[in-house]
Amino acid sequence: MVSHGVAIDPELKNLVLPLTEAEQAGLERAILRDGCHDPLVVWREEGLLLDGHNRLAICERHGLPFETFEVSLPDRDAAARWIIENQFARRNLTPYQRAELALKLEPLVAKRAKENERCGGGSGPSGRQKSDNPVDTKKELAEVAGVSHDTIAKAKYVRDRADAATLDRLRRGQTTLNAEYKKLRKAETRTARLARKAAGHVPRDADCYRVVCADIADAARHVEAASVDWIITDPPYPKEYLDLYGHLAALAVHALKPGGSLVAMVGQSYLPEILQRLSGVLAYHWTLAYLTPGGQAPQLWGRRVNTFWKPLLWFTKGKYEGDWVGDVCQSRTNDNDKAHHHWGQSESGMADVLERLTLPGQVVLDPFMGAGTTGVVAVGMSR
Repeated sequence: MVSHGVAIDPELKNLVLPLTEAEQAGLERAILRDGCHDPLVVWREEGLLLDGHNRLAICERHGLPFETFEVSLPDRDAAARWIIENQFARRNLTPYQRAELALKLEPLVAKRAKENERCGGGSGPSGRQKSDNPVDTKKELAEVAGVSHDTIAKAKYVRDRADAATLDRLRRGQTTLNAEYKKLRKAETRTARLARKAAGHVPRDADCYRVVCADIADAARHVEAASVDWIITDPPYPKEYLDLYGHLAALAVHALKPGGSLVAMVGQSYLPEILQRLSGVLAYHWTLAYLTPGGQAPQLWGRRVNTFWKPLLWFTKGKYEGDWVGDVCQSRTNDNDKAHHHWGQSESGMADVLERLTLPGQVVLDPFMGAGTTGVVAVGMSR
């Protein structure tokens, strides 16, 4: 994108930590009062904006003039590193923000470490050359951020597991990294303990679960009418499976209790057809977003889209009377678990969905069980 002669690269822009609402408002007031004194920094060789994205947006919004300053950089990695390191010098960052910013450097530092290993002197046990100056990634990130190794490790753990609201509070300094790290570790330990306990006996039928192998068209014969609180499922996405949603809707009408809910994770390619099949007999309630951060984004070549989220379509049998629900769920970064089925979803993501929507003791049904993620997580969370 080119704006007033300054090109903006989305990937480079994403390396800039967002301003809080208060910071954004303060910057805008200052520019309106005094003008844009600091020049925008542009990468000379490529003409891409490196620093000043917020100032540029404010100046454009109000028709204000601005100046630019060029820096020469050898390649894109150097440009990315410049953007990240520049923020340490210019911004009043919380400890979590410093660590979060340093973690953006991790791929660049790791890449350099591999290059050093490949191109350095000497040979390793596998014939690979070893550098005389190996790169310690964790140490370098900690030094750049001005924090400890422990802080970097905790920040990475929290970044990959915490919800968006928690991360926002950390960036604002409204909570501490140690506090949120301890909460997440405690919750994860509890979930693992419950999962181990549940895995201790795996008969087909038990007090807390039942497994049925049947055609979706005949599923109603195996489920007692009005016995299920939630149907949470991830049906197949390809076009040839669209008719399954009619069977799913019929099962929901039969199995759900009055006020019960169906939540279906779906692809975006055939949303109109899916909505039509489900809304004919159920009441549309909401669409939640299921985020899949990191390198797990599929490329839909026919649509020319890289997708980083999936809709969770929420339908009800009657009126929903449950608790308030946040409408953004997510898996951990790069947690695209395909170990047991190539359409499988991660336990971390399904745990977030179940935690937001369901309560302990409620009955959860997944008619498209696949590798069993929903069932494992539900049992582990006392559903």
